[in-house]
Amino acid sequence: MDRKRWTSKRHKAVFAVLRVIFGAHTKIKYKYKGVKSLLKPPFLLMSNHVTTFDPIFASLSFKCPIYFCATDDIFNIPVASGLLKHLVAPIPISKSLLDMQAIRDCLRVLREGGAVGIFPEGNRTLTGAQWEMTDSVAKFVKLSKVPLVLYNIEGGYGSDPRWGVSKRKGKMRGYVKLVLQPDEYKDMPNSELFKLICNNLSVYDVTSGERFSSKRRAENIERVLYMCPNCGSISTIKSHKAHFNCVRCNKQWQFGENLHIQGDDKFNEILEWYDWEKKRLIDAVRNDGVILCDENIRLFESIRFKRKRKLDGNKVKTDVNGITVFSSKNSKTFCWRDIDGLAIVQRDRVDFYYEGKTYQIRGDNRFCSLKYLDLYKGVK
Repeated sequence: MDRKRWTSKRHKAVFAVLRVIFGAHTKIKYKYKGVKSLLKPPFLLMSNHVTTFDPIFASLSFKCPIYFCATDDIFNIPVASGLLKHLVAPIPISKSLLDMQAIRDCLRVLREGGAVGIFPEGNRTLTGAQWEMTDSVAKFVKLSKVPLVLYNIEGGYGSDPRWGVSKRKGKMRGYVKLVLQPDEYKDMPNSELFKLICNNLSVYDVTSGERFSSKRRAENIERVLYMCPNCGSISTIKSHKAHFNCVRCNKQWQFGENLHIQGDDKFNEILEWYDWEKKRLIDAVRNDGVILCDENIRLFESIRFKRKRKLDGNKVKTDVNGITVFSSKNSKTFCWRDIDGLAIVQRDRVDFYYEGKTYQIRGDNRFCSLKYLDLYKGVK
């Protein structure tokens, strides 16, 4: 990457080529249609976050390169990260932390006349509904002093839910929902601007009426549904093809093509189930002394822009005090009060920031990282 400028004519050429390649690919595989926009940089693009390929989907609506913020995790892959930086120059950002360097890099790109892309939720949704955002995004918009472009991706959750294992057949589309000029937002109260951003980025495929078909549409749903509403047990949900059940009480459900749960008299949607279990988890840990436990995990130290360093650890337990990682020789406890932030990464990983270092816990392909995030937020 050029040290003097973040933006480059090379990126414009690369994006033009990739737009043709991915335009054809996404149309065939995802039935995706990106509504074209004539907007020219500089501008700040914000979009809802539903799939791994959201930067690609959003980029297909524009002719200019868009420099997206990307999690630190991809910059720890030696060859791939170097290629990404050379070709599309993503902006590194740490999840769940206030990353001042990332803010400075974004403003730098905008000053150079480039377009910056951000997913304010920070994480792909696991329920289909809008994930949590903070009002710091409104403050950043005012710092940018460029047009704010709010973009919607529809059908992404139905086609490729974060917890799932297979692509579903359905339709997707992306389009600019709203453009706000600096003169329109500069005098807005931050709370009002934040509410406007949230409302215009809210997309919920569950109520769209679209159908998304797959024989394996329920597989790995235990990544988001970690507590049985019938018996209250944790980590006992197991899925297979379109069905899932609790191995403790043998209650059974089916996940429909319309993204609704069948076979339960309490919850019709994943969002309803998740809201319930999130509240119940904190009560269970605090009042009943419930301990979360997962085996066959791996522990890493993540060093920015370098390969991850594997540490000893094969089992993890958490309670109201913190995270304890066990190895064959010893154990180490990371107290909640000393953890500065915790985030879920990809589908099966937990990143947490402790005493100036970043650690990552990885599980198997059915590992539920979400329950650790919910416990962290509840305890903190």
